Amino acid sequence: MIYSSGLEPLLAANTGLIDVVEIEPQTTWIENPARHGVIEARSDVDEHLASLPGRKLIHSIGTPVGGSVDALEIQLPLLQQAIRKLDAPFASEHLAFNLTPDFFTGFFLPPRQTASGIKTYKQSIERLRTALGVPLAIETGVNYFKPRSDEIPDCEFLTELVQSAGCGILLDLHNIYCNQLNGRQSIETFLSHIPLEDVWEIHLAGGFELNGFWLDAHSGAIPEPLFEICREIVPHLPNLKAIVFEIFSSFLPSFGIAGVQRQLENLHSLWDLRGAGASACQGVLQPGTYTNSGPTVEEWELSLARMVIGRTPSTPLEKSIAEDPGVPLVRELIHEFRASMVVAVYRLTSRLLMLALTPDVFRAILQDYWSKFPPRQYAGSEADGFFSFLTSKNLRVPWFQKVLEFERAAVLTLCDGQPRVVRFSADPLPVLRALAEGRLPDVIPQEGDYEIELTPDGPITVSGIDLNELALTFPFH
Repeated sequence: MIYSSGLEPLLAANTGLIDVVEIEPQTTWIENPARHGVIEARSDVDEHLASLPGRKLIHSIGTPVGGSVDALEIQLPLLQQAIRKLDAPFASEHLAFNLTPDFFTGFFLPPRQTASGIKTYKQSIERLRTALGVPLAIETGVNYFKPRSDEIPDCEFLTELVQSAGCGILLDLHNIYCNQLNGRQSIETFLSHIPLEDVWEIHLAGGFELNGFWLDAHSGAIPEPLFEICREIVPHLPNLKAIVFEIFSSFLPSFGIAGVQRQLENLHSLWDLRGAGASACQGVLQPGTYTNSGPTVEEWELSLARMVIGRTPSTPLEKSIAEDPGVPLVRELIHEFRASMVVAVYRLTSRLLMLALTPDVFRAILQDYWSKFPPRQYAGSEADGFFSFLTSKNLRVPWFQKVLEFERAAVLTLCDGQPRVVRFSADPLPVLRALAEGRLPDVIPQEGDYEIELTPDGPITVSGIDLNELALTFPFH
């Protein structure tokens, strides 16, 4: 399974169902709000992950190989360190992009499926594989956009790229299932024409429908039709090394640990089917000769990214992309990610504003910010950017500045371990306790000189801040 702290009870239960724990290292890293752009791995977290039962795999979610802009160099040694620490035999990354020369997109976006794209992404795969020092598999992505006449079909594009780059495939079958339901290539056609001998790993998850689309939501049970497809394809994967279940922590309270356990039991029944069929699927496409037409890789990336973060179309390409029904969906998903990052980092401040101004007004302020500033890759930066924007508006909400100061100091102390003192001109505890309970204070705080000293082991229950919650807000998938 993909690791998250919410699944620790299942690991501790030692049920024998978990043979492989797949780690997404970026979710365990911290960007110190006082040092934007500096990302740090926590040694205590690394030690804990290494101590978990089962073999470990590394699934990167921050250095995708489906774009023309190189990943942030600061991530590479941290990824390499995680691979060594966890003794991972190979690593995987997404065939997508999330960076332009000017901004972070806030979401994994589909690559440009052309001959030039294949050449560009082959170089990205080789660069990442060399930096990490282990074999690399690329994940088949979800694509909420309609097929284009100037792109190579999905299965042909993947086949050509994998055979050209000499990499493995992380076959995310729920992503391919989503693509079929959302009007792209059928899952049968896709699986019939990719090199199945290059599939090293399978990802499976659940989803749900939103605005006429089936989402790769990682929300619960594997759909039964997809499970039947898995039963048919697993016997034809001679080099399959792992089958991994994915669920976001936000869905665990409703789905339950027992629900996850049932999914893992289903995965074991799939694993038992290995080797029951032919060594590989017949009819794999041979590498073809492809020409380039339409926009370049760079034009595609910038135009698509601008549209999904809500910019006004200014070119014919942007206008054509903006007409795709997938654009408003992805824009909504990006906005939800950005909002969740703000609320996770500064939970009490966000509650104060929603209670004092109403959720609709708070949402309108967020939308105003989104219209002016692109996404940021880490939760701390996103939240700081929003509240700097908010502070510049001279918002007149009682206790706003002080609650924000308190929470920011708490985040800084959690990141660097240094104690801090926050001073108040009235007793802050009635306000902080009320916000932690989801309400405005019902008493007038007593005036005076008050201080709260924050230490790494300090009043976390009062502040409502949880380091694991911060880590889990990284905007992946």
